Parts: sequence; structure tokens; C-alpha cells
Amino acid sequence: MTLSRYPGVGLAGPFCRGHEIVCQFGYRHLICKPVDKPHDPLLNTPNMTFWVSATFGEQFLVNRHSWKNSPELLNQVYCYLHNDTYAAVQQAEAAMICTLAMSFEQRALLVIPLDSQ
Repeated sequence: MTLSRYPGVGLAGPFCRGHEIVCQFGYRHLICKPVDKPHDPLLNTPNMTFWVSATFGEQFLVNRHSWKNSPELLNQVYCYLHNDTYAAVQQAEAAMICTLAMSFEQRALLVIPLDSQ
């Protein structure tokens, strides 16, 4: 993965401000909480399709790019959502995907496209 130009993105622990994920088509997206959204006037608006149904969020996470993403990316995003370093230890991948997709729908997490599509 490449380094983000936004401070705190990709870190672990209390200083984390979100994570970058690459979708199946190779486009980069920022997953962050609304309070951690970078104050960049050129940043795209959050993707509204994930607010419609959790199914879109599940498809996005299941079909993420296989080798451009870190293998523990879902664990990191899950821990970031719950503000706990060890929250994902006992969770199966399917359970984490379901929880993250619901947080997209409930607007607890935003998915912001970083690349122009």
C-alpha cells in the first residue's frame, strides 16, 4: 500500500484517522469516521451508495482488491471503528464485514473516493 497524504491515515491505535482501501477496480478509497474526515476542500464527497443498504457495503468489502490491500486491513478498520486495538481478535471475517457494512449504512464510517473515477 502507498502512504496517504492525510495525517493519521493508516496508523494503529488512538492516533488513527482512517484507512485506505483499494476496490476491485483499483481505485483508492478512504474509510474514516465523520469526525476524522480530513479538512481538504478538494476531497471528494462520501459515497452515498453505501448509505442505501448494507448489501452494497458488504459487496464492496468482499470484492476488495486481493493483492493491493493489506491482509489485515479488515481487522484494522474493525479495530478503528470500535476504538480498541484488540477488538477483532475473536471475530470471523464474515462477522467483521457485516458489522462494517452496517456502520457504512448507519453513517458511522464514511467511504470517500480518493481517485477520480
